[in-house]
Amino acid sequence: MAKDAERQSWTGRFDFFLSALGFFIGLGNVWKFPYLCYINGGGAFLIPYITVVIFAGLPLVQMELSLGQFTSLGIISAWKISPLFKGIGYAVTLICFLCSIYYILIITWTIYYMYWSMSKTLPWIGCENEWNTNLCRRSGNSLNISNVTSHLTTPMTTTLTTKVISPSEEFFENKVLRISDGLHEIGSLNLELLLCMAIAWVFVYLCIIRGVNSSGKVVYFTATFPFVLLTILFVRGVTLPGAIDGIMYFIKPNFSKVLDLTVWRAAANQVFYSFAAAWGGMLTLASYNDFNKDFMKTGVCIVACGCFTSLFSGFVIFSVLGFMAQDAGVEVGEVVSSGPGLAFIVYPEAIALMPFPQVWAFLFFFMLFILGLDSQFVTFETFITAIVDEVDYHYPGFIKHKNKFTFLSCLTGFILGIPFVTDGGVYLMTLFDWYSAGVTPMFLGVFECYVIGYVYGINNFSKDVASMVGHKPSLFLRICWKVITPIFTMFILIMSFVFYAPAVYGDYTFPLWAEVLGWFLAFVSVALIPIVGLIIASKQKGNSFCERILMASRPAYDWGPAKDEDRIRAGYRPFDSKYFTELTSTIKDLRYLNKKTDDSAV
Repeated sequence: MAKDAERQSWTGRFDFFLSALGFFIGLGNVWKFPYLCYINGGGAFLIPYITVVIFAGLPLVQMELSLGQFTSLGIISAWKISPLFKGIGYAVTLICFLCSIYYILIITWTIYYMYWSMSKTLPWIGCENEWNTNLCRRSGNSLNISNVTSHLTTPMTTTLTTKVISPSEEFFENKVLRISDGLHEIGSLNLELLLCMAIAWVFVYLCIIRGVNSSGKVVYFTATFPFVLLTILFVRGVTLPGAIDGIMYFIKPNFSKVLDLTVWRAAANQVFYSFAAAWGGMLTLASYNDFNKDFMKTGVCIVACGCFTSLFSGFVIFSVLGFMAQDAGVEVGEVVSSGPGLAFIVYPEAIALMPFPQVWAFLFFFMLFILGLDSQFVTFETFITAIVDEVDYHYPGFIKHKNKFTFLSCLTGFILGIPFVTDGGVYLMTLFDWYSAGVTPMFLGVFECYVIGYVYGINNFSKDVASMVGHKPSLFLRICWKVITPIFTMFILIMSFVFYAPAVYGDYTFPLWAEVLGWFLAFVSVALIPIVGLIIASKQKGNSFCERILMASRPAYDWGPAKDEDRIRAGYRPFDSKYFTELTSTIKDLRYLNKKTDDSAV
């Protein structure tokens, strides 16, 4: 049966490129890469990072682009290439949904900070607010303990020193998060964050309400404006006193780190996280391309832009941290942080030291908002497209109700995200991020390479690619898909288990039951692969279980391009026999016409 003609496609020349670019360049480039680069050898970290990009990140991106554009289907239905492994699509869909639920919290924080950035005085500057404690300080690194003796029942006769807390940290933890003592103490609902989260979901819904017809236009702003803001912040940063010291801390190489396996694991985690390799986003975006688009060059360009942005962000961040360190009279290493700590504690404190801090604060958090929104709506669109395409296949006409399904999905995401805006919500977010978005995509990447390289066959897949772009993938890509990428990724996976570290948030260590919950989140998606595979195999015809497995591993009868003219070009029998008869009289070269239908299996 032919694919539903109502499925959308990109309408603008740069819609796909900018959408993919916005998806690629997210918060991981800004707040995670600079810190990882610093603690893992500075400039020397680029060696394992670029190696992982070349041998794992780029091949997986190109594979997903190929599969998505060839089938014009979402991440579930695209696995008609081998129905036995359709569970890969369900696993990716589940990961995207779980990620969307907690990732929206970061966008929520940026909205909250943008609101406070418009205050006459930035609230994270002073220690005179209701959320501040006696440990708060505006400058310096220690505090005389006599200032806090009112909290002690025993008089102190000696003077001790203890580490104090910055105003920005107290604002983030006591005002924004209202953080509890642990995951066991979920606490009350933060109504201010709940409102900001509702606003965030409204933005996501408006971006994808009309599918790629709306998101394809939004990205002309959301994918480009962060570069403008990064450039503005870079110019401001490098003109500050101490900026050079900060940049040197960032790029100074320590080549001894290159031999450290934990550094390679950190590089792999960063590539899979920031490039969203094996997350299905690139497959979904490519599924809206024209069949003949040369996506290979676009894929290389997007990956290169992602690497450049990560490096550029490091200069932006560390130039300001160098200024902050000089102002405080400490080493740069003492003010370096990662993740939310960098974006919502360290950098805001540095901005507060600049002239016109409200302007710089608003620009910085607006940039984070756009970066997060881009990644969020593409990830959620991946989930929406996967479900709609699969349901529409079994119940034709469902695609007409995509807008209603999108609204209900956003509403469901909002409701399920409510626990994340409680007093213990940040612990829950950390747990989800640590496990569900950790090693699972690497598992899926290995499975994808196995199916394409060995089950379907690398030669068949190469011919499919050639029917779109006019030539087979490079020998390098073919070798990576079949050998290097799965082995390399599996090695990194093994290292992740060898050097396993349980989830932590600051000084808080999660209890055993939380770790069990985390591993459940990690493997519930992977478990879908054998579960779905067994269900599909059981429905196949065969005298034995092995025969059913073999039948389920072969491409589905309607595997191939969505449109009849593209099916004939790729060597597949069209859906409409009349259409087939008309075209055969005008197409001269039919050498592959029926060949693929017979031998596209293992």
